[in-house]
Amino acid sequence: MASLFIFTLSTLNQADMFLSKADGKFDINKFRTLLESRAYLIDKGRVKGEGFSNIEIKKFNDFSFLKAISSAQSSLGYYYEARVDNGVVSSERVHHEYYTKSNIIVTENSQLIIKFDWTAEEISRTRVKTLLESLGLKLNPLRINDQLLRSLKNMYPWTAAKIDKIDKDGDSTKKVSYEIDPSNDQNTSVVDEQYSDHGKMSHLTFELPFKEKKHVSTPSHITVKLYSEGGHRIILNEDDFGHVDDFENFLIYLIEALFGTVNNEE
Repeated sequence: MASLFIFTLSTLNQADMFLSKADGKFDINKFRTLLESRAYLIDKGRVKGEGFSNIEIKKFNDFSFLKAISSAQSSLGYYYEARVDNGVVSSERVHHEYYTKSNIIVTENSQLIIKFDWTAEEISRTRVKTLLESLGLKLNPLRINDQLLRSLKNMYPWTAAKIDKIDKDGDSTKKVSYEIDPSNDQNTSVVDEQYSDHGKMSHLTFELPFKEKKHVSTPSHITVKLYSEGGHRIILNEDDFGHVDDFENFLIYLIEALFGTVNNEE
């Protein structure tokens, strides 16, 4: 499962605005040069520093985006290691650190995705954000809130939801998670009818149509899971896609759909 965190980019704190084109588009070609100047170190096959690699610019329906791999420092904490010096055995407090991989995608519309392949890698999310902001960017997260989730629920077929902060007279329920059978179009969800209007939606699983797929083995609808908790996370199953190109193109399609929904709410 892939974990996604989506942001919008601002270059307002860059004095010369060199990453912004005259038409307002984000200059991903100059950004590529900037990332190349911050390549991470490799020692005997192991990443030994923070930075970027495998930088590439691609197109989806004449829409350009940049993809790259990012390395960020993570820590296992401090441990006491046994040491021997001239026959004397002692303990030494040692800081253990390592570097975690993530993928980033940046679009011409100043949108950015940080993608982790494993949940355990998400520990470096804040560090990756800090690393990107050290380049002169400001990252503003796409907030997965009650309003966005309800808008998506009304727009697309959905299969699961979670309601928090329930406040309903005569009912002590405070939160509820539920799934529905999408093939049953004769009956509605009683739980959804009882609680949907009495709390804050914090999770939604829905099916986003993907007509732009290139490979026959990629389904025409992709399951997307959104969570307000955990830093506004989005979960996708990469195994659903017939080819990596379809997965990358869907990421662009997804963020355009999400930001389009947000803009319609404003």
